[in-house]
Amino acid sequence: MSVNEPQSLYAAREPVFPRRVTGNFRTLKWWIMGITLGIYYLTPWIRWDRGPNLPDQAVLVDMAHRRFYFFWIEIWPHEFYFVAGLLIMAGLGLFLFTSAMGRVWCGYTCPQTVWTDLFILVERWVEGDRNARVRLWNAGWDMRKWRLRLTKWSIWLLIAVATGGAWVFYFTDAPTLLRDLFTLDAHPIAYTTIAILTFTTFFFGGFAREQICIYACPWPRIQAAMMDEDTITVAYREWRGEPRGKHNLRLEKDRQAAEAKIAAEAALGANAAKYAPTPYPARELQVGGSPERDAEEQRIGDC
Repeated sequence: MSVNEPQSLYAAREPVFPRRVTGNFRTLKWWIMGITLGIYYLTPWIRWDRGPNLPDQAVLVDMAHRRFYFFWIEIWPHEFYFVAGLLIMAGLGLFLFTSAMGRVWCGYTCPQTVWTDLFILVERWVEGDRNARVRLWNAGWDMRKWRLRLTKWSIWLLIAVATGGAWVFYFTDAPTLLRDLFTLDAHPIAYTTIAILTFTTFFFGGFAREQICIYACPWPRIQAAMMDEDTITVAYREWRGEPRGKHNLRLEKDRQAAEAKIAAEAALGANAAKYAPTPYPARELQVGGSPERDAEEQRIGDC
Protein backbone atom coordinates (compact mmCIF):
# COMPACT_ATOMS: atom_id res chain seq x y z
CA MET A 1 0.00 0.00 0.00
CA SER A 2 1.33 3.40 -0.97
CA VAL A 3 1.97 6.00 1.71
CA ASN A 4 -0.38 8.43 -0.03
CA GLU A 5 -3.26 5.95 -0.25
CA PRO A 6 -6.00 6.49 2.33
CA GLN A 7 -6.03 3.88 5.07
CA SER A 8 -9.22 2.46 6.48
CA LEU A 9 -9.99 3.25 10.11
CA TYR A 10 -11.85 -0.04 10.53
CA ALA A 11 -10.42 -3.51 10.90
CA ALA A 12 -12.11 -6.71 9.89
CA ARG A 13 -13.86 -8.47 12.75
CA GLU A 14 -11.97 -11.37 14.24
CA PRO A 15 -14.22 -14.14 15.59
CA VAL A 16 -14.30 -14.54 19.36
CA PHE A 17 -14.42 -18.02 20.87
CA PRO A 18 -14.89 -17.68 24.64
CA ARG A 19 -14.18 -20.84 26.58
CA ARG A 20 -16.27 -22.12 29.44
CA VAL A 21 -15.30 -20.63 32.80
CA THR A 22 -16.43 -21.30 36.35
CA GLY A 23 -16.61 -19.20 39.47
CA ASN A 24 -18.96 -17.21 41.66
CA PHE A 25 -19.56 -14.43 39.15
CA ARG A 26 -20.16 -16.89 36.32
CA THR A 27 -22.63 -18.79 38.49
CA LEU A 28 -24.39 -15.53 39.33
CA LYS A 29 -24.58 -14.75 35.62
CA TRP A 30 -26.16 -18.14 34.88
CA TRP A 31 -28.81 -17.52 37.53
CA ILE A 32 -29.59 -14.04 36.24
CA MET A 33 -29.80 -15.31 32.67
CA GLY A 34 -32.21 -18.08 33.69
CA ILE A 35 -34.40 -15.74 35.73
CA THR A 36 -34.61 -13.00 33.09
CA LEU A 37 -35.33 -15.43 30.25
CA GLY A 38 -37.91 -17.21 32.38
CA ILE A 39 -39.66 -13.94 33.16
CA TYR A 40 -39.71 -12.94 29.50
CA TYR A 41 -40.98 -16.24 28.08
CA LEU A 42 -43.41 -17.27 30.84
CA THR A 43 -45.03 -14.01 31.98
CA PRO A 44 -47.63 -13.87 29.14
CA TRP A 45 -48.95 -17.25 30.25
CA ILE A 46 -49.68 -16.23 33.85
CA ARG A 47 -53.42 -15.95 34.45
CA TRP A 48 -55.08 -13.35 36.70
CA ASP A 49 -58.83 -13.31 37.34
CA ARG A 50 -60.25 -9.79 36.98
CA GLY A 51 -63.89 -10.67 36.75
CA PRO A 52 -66.31 -10.95 33.81
CA ASN A 53 -65.66 -9.21 30.48
CA LEU A 54 -62.05 -8.43 31.44
CA PRO A 55 -58.89 -10.17 30.23
CA ASP A 56 -57.44 -12.78 32.56
CA GLN A 57 -53.84 -12.33 31.44
CA ALA A 58 -51.66 -11.06 34.29
CA VAL A 59 -49.51 -8.75 32.14
CA LEU A 60 -51.18 -7.36 29.05
CA VAL A 61 -50.84 -4.27 26.87
CA ASP A 62 -54.37 -4.02 25.48
CA MET A 63 -53.93 -1.73 22.48
CA ALA A 64 -57.53 -2.14 21.30
CA HIS A 65 -59.02 -0.84 24.55
CA ARG A 66 -56.02 1.37 25.42
CA ARG A 67 -55.28 -0.19 28.78
CA PHE A 68 -52.26 -1.70 30.45
CA TYR A 69 -52.78 -4.54 32.92
CA PHE A 70 -50.13 -5.59 35.41
CA PHE A 71 -51.56 -8.14 37.84
CA TRP A 72 -53.91 -6.09 40.07
CA ILE A 73 -52.93 -2.75 38.49
CA GLU A 74 -54.91 -1.27 35.60
CA ILE A 75 -53.56 1.84 33.88
CA TRP A 76 -55.58 3.98 31.47
CA PRO A 77 -54.11 6.43 28.92
CA HIS A 78 -54.64 9.45 31.18
CA GLU A 79 -52.68 7.63 33.91
CA PHE A 80 -49.58 7.16 31.81
CA TYR A 81 -47.64 9.31 34.25
CA PHE A 82 -47.37 6.18 36.41
CA VAL A 83 -45.47 4.44 33.63
CA ALA A 84 -43.36 7.54 33.02
CA GLY A 85 -42.49 7.67 36.72
CA LEU A 86 -41.47 4.01 36.73
CA LEU A 87 -39.27 4.55 33.68
CA ILE A 88 -37.61 7.57 35.30
CA MET A 89 -36.96 5.59 38.49
CA ALA A 90 -35.53 2.71 36.45
CA GLY A 91 -33.24 5.12 34.61
CA LEU A 92 -32.00 6.70 37.84
CA GLY A 93 -31.43 3.25 39.30
CA LEU A 94 -29.40 2.28 36.25
CA PHE A 95 -27.31 5.45 36.57
CA LEU A 96 -26.72 4.73 40.27
CA PHE A 97 -25.63 1.14 39.70
CA THR A 98 -23.36 2.21 36.84
CA SER A 99 -21.69 4.91 38.93
CA ALA A 100 -21.09 2.55 41.85
CA MET A 101 -20.52 -0.84 40.22
CA GLY A 102 -19.52 -0.12 36.64
CA ARG A 103 -20.80 -2.16 33.73
CA VAL A 104 -23.14 -4.45 35.69
CA TRP A 105 -26.01 -3.74 33.30
CA CYS A 106 -23.94 -4.61 30.24
CA GLY A 107 -22.45 -7.69 31.86
CA TYR A 108 -25.49 -9.27 33.46
CA THR A 109 -28.91 -8.00 32.40
CA CYS A 110 -28.62 -6.31 29.00
CA PRO A 111 -30.82 -8.26 26.52
CA GLN A 112 -27.97 -8.37 24.01
CA THR A 113 -25.74 -9.96 26.65
CA VAL A 114 -28.38 -12.42 27.85
CA TRP A 115 -29.34 -13.72 24.41
CA THR A 116 -25.74 -13.78 23.18
CA ASP A 117 -24.84 -15.83 26.25
CA LEU A 118 -27.70 -18.20 25.46
CA PHE A 119 -26.58 -18.57 21.85
CA ILE A 120 -22.98 -19.21 22.92
CA LEU A 121 -24.26 -21.86 25.34
CA VAL A 122 -25.96 -23.63 22.43
CA GLU A 123 -22.85 -23.21 20.30
CA ARG A 124 -20.68 -24.77 23.00
CA TRP A 125 -23.14 -27.63 23.48
CA VAL A 126 -23.20 -28.44 19.74
CA GLU A 127 -19.62 -27.71 18.64
CA GLY A 128 -17.61 -28.14 21.83
CA ASP A 129 -15.51 -25.79 23.94
CA ARG A 130 -13.18 -23.11 22.64
CA ASN A 131 -10.44 -25.25 21.07
CA ALA A 132 -12.95 -27.46 19.29
CA ARG A 133 -14.78 -24.42 17.91
CA VAL A 134 -11.54 -22.85 16.69
CA ARG A 135 -10.62 -26.06 14.88
CA LEU A 136 -14.09 -26.25 13.35
CA TRP A 137 -13.86 -22.60 12.23
CA ASN A 138 -10.56 -23.25 10.44
CA ALA A 139 -11.67 -26.58 8.97
CA GLY A 140 -13.09 -27.03 5.51
CA TRP A 141 -16.79 -27.38 4.81
CA ASP A 142 -17.13 -31.15 5.04
CA MET A 143 -20.22 -33.12 6.07
CA ARG A 144 -19.38 -32.92 9.78
CA LYS A 145 -19.06 -29.13 9.71
CA TRP A 146 -22.31 -28.75 7.78
CA ARG A 147 -24.09 -31.06 10.23
CA LEU A 148 -22.87 -29.16 13.29
CA ARG A 149 -23.57 -25.75 11.79
CA LEU A 150 -27.07 -26.67 10.63
CA THR A 151 -27.85 -28.14 14.05
CA LYS A 152 -26.63 -24.99 15.78
CA TRP A 153 -28.45 -22.65 13.41
CA SER A 154 -31.68 -24.64 13.76
CA ILE A 155 -31.61 -24.33 17.56
CA TRP A 156 -30.78 -20.63 17.24
CA LEU A 157 -33.75 -20.21 14.90
CA LEU A 158 -36.11 -21.94 17.34
CA ILE A 159 -34.93 -19.61 20.12
CA ALA A 160 -35.36 -16.59 17.84
CA VAL A 161 -38.90 -17.61 16.87
CA ALA A 162 -39.80 -18.17 20.52
CA THR A 163 -38.39 -14.73 21.33
CA GLY A 164 -40.46 -13.00 18.67
CA GLY A 165 -43.56 -14.97 19.60
CA ALA A 166 -43.22 -14.19 23.29
CA TRP A 167 -43.13 -10.47 22.50
CA VAL A 168 -46.44 -10.41 20.62
CA PHE A 169 -48.08 -12.45 23.40
CA TYR A 170 -47.81 -9.39 25.64
CA PHE A 171 -50.26 -7.51 23.39
CA THR A 172 -53.13 -9.98 23.19
CA ASP A 173 -54.40 -13.10 24.90
CA ALA A 174 -51.50 -15.55 24.59
CA PRO A 175 -53.40 -18.87 24.24
CA THR A 176 -55.79 -17.39 21.68
CA LEU A 177 -53.00 -15.85 19.62
CA LEU A 178 -50.95 -19.05 19.70
CA ARG A 179 -53.90 -20.99 18.27
CA ASP A 180 -54.49 -18.33 15.62
CA LEU A 181 -50.83 -18.37 14.61
CA PHE A 182 -50.91 -22.10 13.90
CA THR A 183 -54.27 -21.91 12.09
CA LEU A 184 -53.08 -18.89 10.06
CA ASP A 185 -55.92 -16.78 11.43
CA ALA A 186 -53.71 -14.24 13.23
CA HIS A 187 -53.42 -10.64 12.05
CA PRO A 188 -50.61 -9.96 9.53
CA ILE A 189 -49.04 -7.54 12.00
CA ALA A 190 -48.43 -10.46 14.37
CA TYR A 191 -46.61 -12.47 11.70
CA THR A 192 -44.62 -9.42 10.60
CA THR A 193 -43.56 -8.59 14.15
CA ILE A 194 -42.51 -12.18 14.84
CA ALA A 195 -40.53 -12.30 11.58
CA ILE A 196 -38.67 -9.06 12.34
CA LEU A 197 -37.84 -10.06 15.91
CA THR A 198 -36.83 -13.55 14.77
CA PHE A 199 -34.35 -12.10 12.30
CA THR A 200 -32.90 -9.55 14.71
CA THR A 201 -32.55 -12.10 17.52
CA PHE A 202 -30.93 -14.66 15.22
CA PHE A 203 -28.51 -12.15 13.70
CA PHE A 204 -27.68 -10.09 16.79
CA GLY A 205 -27.19 -13.04 19.16
CA GLY A 206 -25.61 -15.45 16.72
CA PHE A 207 -23.43 -13.35 14.44
CA ALA A 208 -23.18 -9.66 15.40
CA ARG A 209 -22.72 -10.21 19.15
CA GLU A 210 -20.19 -7.71 20.52
CA GLN A 211 -20.43 -5.62 17.34
CA ILE A 212 -23.84 -4.39 18.52
CA CYS A 213 -22.20 -3.09 21.71
CA ILE A 214 -19.33 -1.46 19.82
CA TYR A 215 -21.19 0.24 16.99
CA ALA A 216 -24.95 0.29 17.65
CA CYS A 217 -25.50 0.66 21.39
CA PRO A 218 -25.35 4.24 22.76
CA TRP A 219 -25.03 3.14 26.39
CA PRO A 220 -21.20 2.73 26.46
CA ARG A 221 -20.86 6.40 25.49
CA ILE A 222 -23.26 7.44 28.24
CA GLN A 223 -21.88 5.30 31.05
CA ALA A 224 -18.36 6.64 30.57
CA ALA A 225 -19.56 10.00 31.93
CA MET A 226 -20.90 8.36 35.10
CA MET A 227 -17.78 6.44 36.13
CA ASP A 228 -14.93 7.76 38.25
CA GLU A 229 -11.88 6.41 40.06
CA ASP A 230 -14.07 4.86 42.77
CA THR A 231 -16.24 2.88 40.35
CA ILE A 232 -15.72 -0.87 40.40
CA THR A 233 -14.20 -1.60 37.01
CA VAL A 234 -13.14 -4.82 35.34
CA ALA A 235 -9.78 -4.02 33.80
CA TYR A 236 -6.45 -5.65 33.01
CA ARG A 237 -3.68 -4.63 35.38
CA GLU A 238 -0.64 -4.80 33.16
CA TRP A 239 1.82 -4.77 36.06
CA ARG A 240 0.25 -7.94 37.49
CA GLY A 241 1.12 -9.78 34.34
CA GLU A 242 0.01 -13.16 33.11
CA PRO A 243 1.90 -16.14 34.63
CA ARG A 244 2.21 -17.67 31.17
CA GLY A 245 3.05 -14.40 29.45
CA LYS A 246 6.27 -13.43 27.69
CA HIS A 247 7.10 -10.74 30.26
CA ASN A 248 7.26 -13.18 33.16
CA LEU A 249 9.10 -15.77 31.10
CA ARG A 250 11.76 -13.16 30.35
CA LEU A 251 12.09 -12.28 34.03
CA GLU A 252 12.40 -15.94 34.92
CA LYS A 253 15.09 -16.47 32.28
CA ASP A 254 16.99 -13.39 33.49
CA ARG A 255 16.87 -14.67 37.05
CA GLN A 256 18.12 -18.10 36.02
CA ALA A 257 20.91 -16.59 33.92
CA ALA A 258 22.02 -14.33 36.79
CA GLU A 259 22.06 -17.22 39.25
CA ALA A 260 23.99 -19.41 36.81
CA LYS A 261 26.56 -16.68 36.27
CA ILE A 262 27.05 -16.17 40.02
CA ALA A 263 27.37 -19.91 40.56
CA ALA A 264 29.94 -20.19 37.76
CA GLU A 265 32.05 -17.34 39.12
CA ALA A 266 31.86 -18.80 42.62
CA ALA A 267 32.99 -22.18 41.31
CA LEU A 268 36.01 -20.54 39.66
CA GLY A 269 36.91 -18.82 42.93
CA ALA A 270 36.34 -15.33 41.58
CA ASN A 271 34.79 -12.53 43.56
CA ALA A 272 31.10 -13.22 42.97
CA ALA A 273 30.05 -10.23 45.06
CA LYS A 274 30.96 -7.81 42.31
CA TYR A 275 28.13 -9.21 40.25
CA ALA A 276 24.69 -7.92 41.05
CA PRO A 277 22.40 -10.88 41.63
CA THR A 278 19.87 -9.46 39.20
CA PRO A 279 18.99 -6.15 37.56
CA TYR A 280 15.47 -6.46 39.03
CA PRO A 281 14.26 -6.25 42.63
CA ALA A 282 14.01 -9.65 44.27
CA ARG A 283 10.25 -9.45 44.59
CA GLU A 284 9.91 -8.57 40.92
CA LEU A 285 11.76 -11.72 39.93
CA GLN A 286 8.91 -13.79 41.27
CA VAL A 287 6.43 -14.59 38.55
CA GLY A 288 4.01 -11.69 38.33
CA GLY A 289 5.66 -9.81 41.21
CA SER A 290 6.48 -6.10 41.41
CA PRO A 291 6.45 -3.32 44.01
CA GLU A 292 3.17 -2.08 42.51
CA ARG A 293 1.64 -5.49 43.01
CA ASP A 294 2.77 -5.59 46.64
CA ALA A 295 1.07 -2.26 47.33
CA GLU A 296 -2.08 -3.29 45.48
CA GLU A 297 -2.33 -6.63 47.30
CA GLN A 298 -1.92 -4.91 50.64
CA ARG A 299 -4.77 -2.56 49.72
CA ILE A 300 -7.34 -4.96 48.27
CA GLY A 301 -5.90 -8.41 48.79
CA ASP A 302 -4.92 -10.89 46.12
CA CYS A 303 -7.75 -11.83 43.76
